[in-house]
Amino acid sequence: MTALVLVAHGTADPRGRQTVIALRSQVARLLPGVRVLDAYVDVQRPRLPDVVDALVRQGDRTVIVPTLLSTGYHIEVDVARAAAVSPLVTAAPPLGPHPVLAQILGDRLDAAGATRSAPVVLAAAGSSRPEAADAVREVAADLQARRTGRVVAGFAAAASPSVREAVDGAVHDAAGGRAGDAADGVWLASYLLGHGFFHSMLSRIGPPVTEPLGADPRIASLVRDRFLACMATPAERAAARRPASVA
Repeated sequence: MTALVLVAHGTADPRGRQTVIALRSQVARLLPGVRVLDAYVDVQRPRLPDVVDALVRQGDRTVIVPTLLSTGYHIEVDVARAAAVSPLVTAAPPLGPHPVLAQILGDRLDAAGATRSAPVVLAAAGSSRPEAADAVREVAADLQARRTGRVVAGFAAAASPSVREAVDGAVHDAAGGRAGDAADGVWLASYLLGHGFFHSMLSRIGPPVTEPLGADPRIASLVRDRFLACMATPAERAAARRPASVA
């Protein structure tokens, strides 16, 4: 049998837990015949190594698809270790950066009532890995392309600028006329999968905060695509990368 292990960070917040369960259900509907399970790298159980070990003992071909939004310790250590236990196991890259995530972020801002000219801080969890911060800034650039107000990245931990520093900078720029209409105020776009510790932290900073990405069907489709890419043979992957011939 073939299995997809949907990996999340884990949270004590029931709303965040429900997001992963809902996303798992959506992915299962998109992939009939594939066993879809959830696993976690922190806080919650079942833990990723335990789920993967059980699948390997059963002889299941397994694809780990992280719902983490950028690289970092959990991708480079936890997921990598789980994928290394057997040739039966493959790991997909993190969900971000990807243009569909900026699309969802834009929709969350619209739903919350932010004008297109309002300055926005893309608020991410953060990582000490420079490439993780670069990935967040790539999504910020994708979101910027959809708006007239300035979009900057801020981090809740481990990277600079902090969300609060990014907000202060956005307020200063707006007052100077460089980020749309200062009367629009600054918004925080929650670049998090679901409710949990970091989203609660954002709500205490001051500006209005959008809902997290959540169990959006577009994320479920992205998870499906990551799974199918890992299942493809080397020849199929090469064919997918090959430019189409021009008549």
